[in-house]
Amino acid sequence: MQTGLRDTAFGISLGLAFVGGYADAASFLIAQTFTGHLTGNCVLAAVSAASREWNLAADRLLAAGVFMAGILASLTLSQFIPHTWKRYSLAISICAEVLFIVIACMFVANPANKEGFIVCMCLALGIQNDALRKTDGISVHSTYITGMVTTLLQKSFAHFFRVSDAKEASAKQSRDAAIHVLAQMWFTFIGGAITGATIVVFCHIAGLLLLVLALSLLAYAEVNSRMSDTLYKSQLS
Repeated sequence: MQTGLRDTAFGISLGLAFVGGYADAASFLIAQTFTGHLTGNCVLAAVSAASREWNLAADRLLAAGVFMAGILASLTLSQFIPHTWKRYSLAISICAEVLFIVIACMFVANPANKEGFIVCMCLALGIQNDALRKTDGISVHSTYITGMVTTLLQKSFAHFFRVSDAKEASAKQSRDAAIHVLAQMWFTFIGGAITGATIVVFCHIAGLLLLVLALSLLAYAEVNSRMSDTLYKSQLS
């Protein structure tokens, strides 16, 4: 059962990485602003300000601030959620993300409400970024890949140029696990970005609804795996 739970958790991690890439690419096409990370928006805000595109610079700074607010919202949720519901915290976060994305779709129907779209999408992805922190004991991010790629390259370098010592067996196992998780999440994120960009170019707002479907399936899988694990443990006891 524990193996099944880990497999489900890894699958959900890949699904959220896909959503992260998809949402970031889609948001940039719709609002010329990233909604899933800080670095790009801070740099783009500086470029916009230098070009005297003040409204665009403000939107990108807004996105950076609201993304951090989404992380704080997730931290607050995890702190005050009742103990009996903590095992479902990821599923609850995903449901909150679905709600914000649905509201974002309503905002983007009117170009004058672009800021509302940015706020809702950044809150959604900020919550997602904090809700999933580790997979198989490996630190991960599902809305941006810079840190993951850096760690992946470090682990891969150590894998091919390792120094033998008494701890080599456990170190190799840890490196292999990190490479397995991070490489797949990296490629899945990129695949999500390509998919999101392609679908939104042709379908515009309707393309965002695929995120709602994907996240709903991930929330269902998470709840189902947790309930199955709880039932299994109760039968053992």
